[in-house]
Amino acid sequence: MNVLQVDVEPWYCDLPMDRWGECTDRVVENVETILSLLSETDNEATFFVLEEVANNHPDLVRRIRDEGHEVGSHGYSHRHLSEMTPVELEFEIDRSVETLRGIGIDDVDGFRAPKFSLDRSTSWAIDVLEERGFRYDSSVFPVKTPLYGIPSAPRRPYRIGSEDPTVPLKDGLWEVPLSTYRVPGAGVNVPVAGGFYLRALPYRFIAHALRRRSAAGHPAVCYVHPWELDPSIPRIDEYAWFHYHRLGSALGKFRRLLGDFEFTTTERYLDSLDARDG
Repeated sequence: MNVLQVDVEPWYCDLPMDRWGECTDRVVENVETILSLLSETDNEATFFVLEEVANNHPDLVRRIRDEGHEVGSHGYSHRHLSEMTPVELEFEIDRSVETLRGIGIDDVDGFRAPKFSLDRSTSWAIDVLEERGFRYDSSVFPVKTPLYGIPSAPRRPYRIGSEDPTVPLKDGLWEVPLSTYRVPGAGVNVPVAGGFYLRALPYRFIAHALRRRSAAGHPAVCYVHPWELDPSIPRIDEYAWFHYHRLGSALGKFRRLLGDFEFTTTERYLDSLDARDG
């Protein structure tokens, strides 16, 4: 079973929150494109929803649930975990979950930190998630990049702890890391999970890497941002080059991905692990 995840956020969410109201919201059209493709290919996904989206588009979030997909939390402000304190993260999570529950999404079991910002320096967030009753987190990227990553983290789902987020535990919070390709003989992980990498890498390489994950008995855990399927999003100076790199290639590759692989939700994948262990 492979896992597909969608970070449901508007294209402008990395701007300061006081500027969000200035921007044109295109999230509904972009999410509807994803829902249509999932329906056509008979695939399922987990949608990590930013509070802004749940607040502004409750009907869209309910449609995600009603079409058989999972809804998780993507927080409130889209700030990097390093910019928050534990108390601030508690507030962000509580606001996100309360908004989702207020529109009828009762079971919110999963969390995705903005910008994959769960690493060794922010592992305190694991305790916050456990205290809030989450079943799993999916914020660890087992790679080394200038922006995020824990290169020594396990590359398959494991129970995570705040003391050392690279050491699997016997119980507790599940961590579902994003997929990487282990370069033979080099001991280096290359990110292939989707997002920017779906846009930047040749599709044949991505498909090869994901098939190797499946052949090894581990899930391919992939993600996409809805705005990445929309090459006409506004260009602004505040965003770096990689935000716009090869946006025109993403939709075709994403469609191929859904045709070549079978995907389920994070929750249903973990159900299968618990059933096997039980």
